[in-house]
Amino acid sequence: MSWFRKKHRHPDPRVRLEAVAASDDGDLLVELACRDDSPRVRLAAVQRLTNDAALQRVALDGKFLDARLAAVDRIDNQQLLAEIVKKRKNYELMGACFARIHDREILQAIANDTSYNPAARRLAVEQFADESYLNEVGQSVGPDTDADSEASVDALLATYGDVKVVRAIGRFRRSEKALRALGAIARRGGEAGELALEYLCRALASPNQKLRQLAEQQLARLRQPRQVTLLAASLDDPRLAEPIRRVLDAIDTPAARQVLGKDKK
Repeated sequence: MSWFRKKHRHPDPRVRLEAVAASDDGDLLVELACRDDSPRVRLAAVQRLTNDAALQRVALDGKFLDARLAAVDRIDNQQLLAEIVKKRKNYELMGACFARIHDREILQAIANDTSYNPAARRLAVEQFADESYLNEVGQSVGPDTDADSEASVDALLATYGDVKVVRAIGRFRRSEKALRALGAIARRGGEAGELALEYLCRALASPNQKLRQLAEQQLARLRQPRQVTLLAASLDDPRLAEPIRRVLDAIDTPAARQVLGKDKK
């Protein structure tokens, strides 16, 4: 072991590489993986490590990103990967961790835990959004959306990213909670609002009558001229023409009345 302790500080990286190949000293291998100036030496040290906790030390404390990423790629323990995501904000490192996290409960926990940084939560939502995430949205938007819940939706969108949130919710548009959330987002307008409007229009063709009615109710609360124009574009779809006319009739703004007037000619 004393031989290795001398060799691992040798100025020639080839000597240090030989020392790595001959060692099973976890602490010294971690030190080399974290600090050695030679990419070959530090990556060889990572390859010699077999303990997930030691690999996590490299991922957290390594000086060079190549060794940190290589360490993550060898970690199987899902909780240790989640801890790396929580403690380090490097986007590439977080992406490498998410590529190896397959435990849905852990992914759900990251998405819902405000102690994780927003970028980590966005990654969890974008790649692995599921019903538990939808429940979080549903808690922000109740059956009777008021100013407070609208503010909650604004905060949610600001945290996760507008379009990504809408796409995640759109996967669950067979849910009443999802349709209410989409309605709240549609009323905000903008790119995310237009995407939410599109999902609500698709729900008008749902085989579930209750969902069709709820989608119609949400669309009927829209008022912006741009939203009316987008709704009017769906009149060409035979499945949607009748419910869209009802929606426009309920909106009853000058723009909506104009569309209906033209439609009747």
